[in-house]
Amino acid sequence: MSLPISVEESKQFRDIGKYFEYTIPENPEAQLSEILNENTVWRPNPKNVISFPRSQYPVWLKITLIHYGNFPHTFFLHLSNPVVDLFELHTEINGKWITQWSGEQVLQRNKPIYSHISAFPITLSSNETRTIYLKIRSDNPIFSFVSLYNSRTFIAYSKSQDIFFAAYFGAGFMMFLFSLFLAHTLRYKKFFYFFFYLATVLFLNTYFTGFIQYLEISYSNSWKNYLFPITIHLSSIFGLLFTLEFLETKDYYSKLNKITNTYIFLIILLMFSIFFLNLRNFIQLTVISIIIAIFLAITISTMTLIKSKKKLEVILFLLAFGSLMFGASLHTFTVQGFIKPIHYATYSLPLGSALEVFFLSLALVLRVSDYRKSNELKQEIDLQLKIAQKLQNGLLPQKRTHALDYPLGFRYSPATDIGGDFVEIIVKEKELGLFLCDVSGHGIPAAMIASMTKVSLEIWNDILEKPALAAEKIRKSLLSLLSGHFVSAFFVYLNPREKILRIANAGHLPLLHLDRNGNMTTYTSYGRAINEYIKSDIIEMSFPLPENGTLILFTDGVIEARNIQTGELFGEDRFHNLIQSLSNKHPQFICDSVIDEIEKFQKSKRSDDDITILALSLDSNFES
Repeated sequence: MSLPISVEESKQFRDIGKYFEYTIPENPEAQLSEILNENTVWRPNPKNVISFPRSQYPVWLKITLIHYGNFPHTFFLHLSNPVVDLFELHTEINGKWITQWSGEQVLQRNKPIYSHISAFPITLSSNETRTIYLKIRSDNPIFSFVSLYNSRTFIAYSKSQDIFFAAYFGAGFMMFLFSLFLAHTLRYKKFFYFFFYLATVLFLNTYFTGFIQYLEISYSNSWKNYLFPITIHLSSIFGLLFTLEFLETKDYYSKLNKITNTYIFLIILLMFSIFFLNLRNFIQLTVISIIIAIFLAITISTMTLIKSKKKLEVILFLLAFGSLMFGASLHTFTVQGFIKPIHYATYSLPLGSALEVFFLSLALVLRVSDYRKSNELKQEIDLQLKIAQKLQNGLLPQKRTHALDYPLGFRYSPATDIGGDFVEIIVKEKELGLFLCDVSGHGIPAAMIASMTKVSLEIWNDILEKPALAAEKIRKSLLSLLSGHFVSAFFVYLNPREKILRIANAGHLPLLHLDRNGNMTTYTSYGRAINEYIKSDIIEMSFPLPENGTLILFTDGVIEARNIQTGELFGEDRFHNLIQSLSNKHPQFICDSVIDEIEKFQKSKRSDDDITILALSLDSNFES
């Protein structure tokens, strides 16, 4: 019998794989009572990790622990491999054998784990010696890092893991949406292939990170072990299709293109072998097929690098699949015992695939940029018009002439068919909210951010009387989506019953009030534009609601409209003089007049920036 391993609560963790002994009984259904038989032959674990990739029978392991601490302490036995079918831990407490389960074949509610990782709590009294028995049953190759943590370190470790992978999958999901957007809007085959490839990669990483354990259907988890290799096959298929389309192999190496298409067809045929092979053999076949697929992708990109004029895109493509190969190699070499176990290796596959997707996304961004440069006219007509119709129609307020019985006017003149300005009017029973925002730049990125801002604006609907609080919450929801853009916005809250005008300004131009005599008052408050780098520090301010007159919100496109002949700006003075001359006019007439005058001034109906103006009369019966 091997000597007991000393564990101390003062040590954060230690890898204990090499201290196990193992046995593989001839009877695959052997129970603990048979394993405890004195005739059972126990052998030292040959590696620093638990690695039995060829064993088709359950593997039993045992280790003896001794705790020299002064007080009882709970340690956590952590096993890294989340795709193993079943971990079964047996330990004797007060003469009674206790069994705990974890792994894919056990429903989540029955698993003694504290996050998505497989871990077993083991409580040891002072100077207590205990032998634990671990049974691993799997249709997959068996391998796992095994560590023993003290309770405080394990809780911190599992929390940090959850935070890291939440961010990981959050970023992956945003990239998923981005690829879906590209596929839907650009309609090139390569983007559809990338979308489906990314979908399979994200799903595979739910296996490697253990999050697949949270997905349960009925009372069985066995379907996951079949879906795992099928998803690998699909990732190989879409990965190769994306490679051929993105690198345009047909234009450079027609024979290599045919060979790859033939191999893709072969992978499709191999998927049906799941009906004839046992699961372990099918998984081994799957691993071989994806290794060949990765080498094919690297070979294609290496050869394309020689002839392609788009060197940077091909280099990024090589880096992408190189990252995946590095992560897979590190994981494999560690599992096989060629290098010392390190915790990075546990997640080297998902991290490698994350780098792969990152480099591929950069390459796609460059390719999109090329398309926009070479097909500017086609994009202008075919793409931007379609996106403008879908996004812009949703961003502009529905046609209305009144809000809370107040006459209303609105005009929008985009610089291109897709703009970054939008207006929202929120009407409640006795309250009114006006919102105007301007996303920096214009085109597809500005429209996307404006659309996301509109979605985030639902937050304000619940706390209409607190515009500054809503602005801060909206800012936080947009931070990860801005990608270098910034958003200026103005929130206006009106409560006619209590005669309250409340505002919050995020780096926007002030709200104007015109009385019927043409006198103008500005309302503003401190606040920076919403961006990724500096807090907005938005301050809310309240004022008495004027009895009459017109409130006007506008974007900087109004005053920055430029005469195409002289380069002169329309300017604040010209704008203020114009609206003061219209102080007795209907809000819609004011908006129409401003747009007409700007178009006359700049000698064109197209501006350098989006132009938006919103006017609201505070005289409910005003019809002039």
